[in-house]
Amino acid sequence: MNYNSLNENNLIKQFLCCTPINTINLLISKESINHFVNLEKQKEILESTINSNLNIKYPVKRSYQRAFLKWLMNKIEEEDGEIHDDIYATYCNLISSMSDESVHYRHFLIGHHYINIKESTNIISEGTTGLCSWQGAIELSEWCMKNKEIFSGKVILELGCGVGLTGLCIIKNCSPQQYIFTDYHKTVLNMVSENIKLNLLNNEKEVHSELKHNRLKLQLEYNFTNVQVMELNWKDISKYINEKWIVPDIVIGADILYDEDLFHDLILGLKAFLSFSNRYAIIAATIRNVDTISQFLHQLEQHHLSFKEYTVAQPTTREQLTNLPIKILNIFWER
Repeated sequence: MNYNSLNENNLIKQFLCCTPINTINLLISKESINHFVNLEKQKEILESTINSNLNIKYPVKRSYQRAFLKWLMNKIEEEDGEIHDDIYATYCNLISSMSDESVHYRHFLIGHHYINIKESTNIISEGTTGLCSWQGAIELSEWCMKNKEIFSGKVILELGCGVGLTGLCIIKNCSPQQYIFTDYHKTVLNMVSENIKLNLLNNEKEVHSELKHNRLKLQLEYNFTNVQVMELNWKDISKYINEKWIVPDIVIGADILYDEDLFHDLILGLKAFLSFSNRYAIIAATIRNVDTISQFLHQLEQHHLSFKEYTVAQPTTREQLTNLPIKILNIFWER
């Protein structure tokens, strides 16, 4: 039988990054669903998802694993197929182990590398939303893959880095000279440090155990890229510059435009960075509230900062399913 391996690989990819179950029907072809009735194929899917070495070592959310297997079994039954005994056994094991989880993993195939991300099981945890991967970070990561030359050899500073998906994607695929992850929340800084070590530590040259500056939380070298994790409050960006920290060539951020009360400090911070020649910022925003984004753009203009929108590729099926558009902005100081 001639199986459609591309769609089966896509199914595995969607499982590892925890694509919502109710959207997988639109991502997997009817032909692939027909193939699920084959017992050998069911076994292959099980071994490549739930029982994969990656998932065993760094498991996705247990409730998601249960939902995925339930969906798979329903599809097999819809095709009047016989469900493999191992699928039943695995599902029963997942049902019987209902232990609470505070963290889980997601695995994003972006470019040629999987980025393994540890994140909080709760959307809001310890007073921050920065412990989860958000849609803006995913879309910005994919946009960066299409514009690698922008980042090659450059110093990049990320504001509100969260769990680190975009930065890790750039480091592993775009060869920057230096990448600086910044956030203000200490728990976020600890989580992103864990994810950096998880994804980069096997290739590091040196991890500095004694960091000279209070702001700096982690520093290592990865394939000629200097990687740093730093505490940075947007109110303190001018102080950061005055302390003679390196000024980045590019400032990036993903899903940081959600609270109008933070816009003043963010824009003043951007203006301080962009006051140096040939600097610019790339900000990805998920448009949850049109008025919020409009207010941000209005405040940019009030502070004499200009912007242009990058062309975003036609939405993929996954993007359409979010029902939320993504804007990617280039922000600069046009003198």
